Amino acid sequence: MFGKEYAAMSEKTNREEFQAKLEHMISTLRNQIMNEEIKVGEYLPSEQSLAHRFDLSKNSVRKGLETLVSEGLIVKKSRVGNLVVSNKPYDQVILRVGYYPSLLREAKFSEIVKQFEQGHPNIKVQTIPLPYTQYHRTVLDFFKNDMIDVVSVNYNDFCEFPNPGEIFEPVEQDENIYPFLQEAFRSPEEGKSFVRPFIFSPIVLCYNPKHFQDNRMPLPDSSWRWADALKAAKQLTEERAGERHFGVYFHPLSLNRWPIFLLQNHVYFKRDENGGVSFDGEKLTESVNIIRQLFIEQDILQTFLSDNDRDAEKLFVQEKVSMIVSSYFSLNEFIETDLRYDIAPLPYLSEPQTLLLIIGFAVNKHSRKFGAAKKFIDFLGSPAVQGYIRRNTLSIPAVKTEAEKSGDEAVYKPSRFHLFREIIPTYRLYSHLGVTYEELGEMNNELRLYLSGMLPEEFFVQRVRSILTRRMKSNKMRKGAN
Repeated sequence: MFGKEYAAMSEKTNREEFQAKLEHMISTLRNQIMNEEIKVGEYLPSEQSLAHRFDLSKNSVRKGLETLVSEGLIVKKSRVGNLVVSNKPYDQVILRVGYYPSLLREAKFSEIVKQFEQGHPNIKVQTIPLPYTQYHRTVLDFFKNDMIDVVSVNYNDFCEFPNPGEIFEPVEQDENIYPFLQEAFRSPEEGKSFVRPFIFSPIVLCYNPKHFQDNRMPLPDSSWRWADALKAAKQLTEERAGERHFGVYFHPLSLNRWPIFLLQNHVYFKRDENGGVSFDGEKLTESVNIIRQLFIEQDILQTFLSDNDRDAEKLFVQEKVSMIVSSYFSLNEFIETDLRYDIAPLPYLSEPQTLLLIIGFAVNKHSRKFGAAKKFIDFLGSPAVQGYIRRNTLSIPAVKTEAEKSGDEAVYKPSRFHLFREIIPTYRLYSHLGVTYEELGEMNNELRLYLSGMLPEEFFVQRVRSILTRRMKSNKMRKGAN
């Protein structure tokens, strides 16, 4: 036993000594370049000479020199040597990061980038806002043309990449991050994770307590079904100073809203080998009819009230609506206001379930700046950054210990902010329905017609079935062609 322990200790010591020698070589050469002891345009000593000088193997020397290459200090010239091309820390590495524009609000992303650059003066981050539509196609195009090294990816967009291992570098599991967030970005076929979770949010019910108190009504709680929400909404709907005030509202055609009703009512789309799709049409219409009922009984012309999710938040801030279906991400819209509000679990149909939204970051597998890219995504998951998000936004950090802390907040948070911990068992991803995000988009068009009263119930079910069957067969043909 003693011999094994001694051998293990000896092996550990050897690894530590090797790492120390390697770091010494890298820092020595870096300092010589930055201090112009080795000038731009000159070559480093040969790899054999460096191996002798720092007591390392030639392979180890090459590994160390790769660090200087990734930092932009040197370039390798085949059969010639290692040429010094820069000695200025601020322009050593330009890391290009593509991101969702909403992260500026949801995570104070610009400030986080500044913090990273301050701690890594040899890396300059160039941020590139990317369009939301056809996001995966944009990312593929940017990756193909070597225009982005790191990119933000939410779960919905991640699922649009059929073979993530072909474009994303695998990321190590982080034991500090909620396991269910990491599992979402794990490819079952490849057995690896490709996105580091950054922030997340369930969909919840946000409400104005004062409106309930003024009407002497009980506040929403976890027992509420949609029938309870509708009953309360009808009591809160009224005319105020010539303007219509509504009880509950959300953008009915949002892909982050209406699928929740299907999840809560156990609507699942099952495929067979022949391209057929089976689902309970009665449950499907029952689910969307609740949406219809919510709007009809409040006399809301939804098509004129809302173009997107943010319109609901605007109406809520103007106190034209008492309750909205929202996310923690959307609560950031209220930071600059004096509005006092609270949140509750989403009302439900058959079973309490809600949609989970996750945003993470991935590294371009073919990036030539892998070292800098890895430092960046590691930084995003650090206690410093995750704590900054907790204190300065309403978004939920991916790191469990930071997400569940309280105190030192720079922004107002509702009394039930930590509700997200209690409802974790109700979290569901849209893929639980058995359809792709693109298929949900096509179903959206039929839902629009149905909610507007332009499509009879039986035709709505038929057209949904037709869409999913057609796409299933189309996908099979594409796979066969490959």
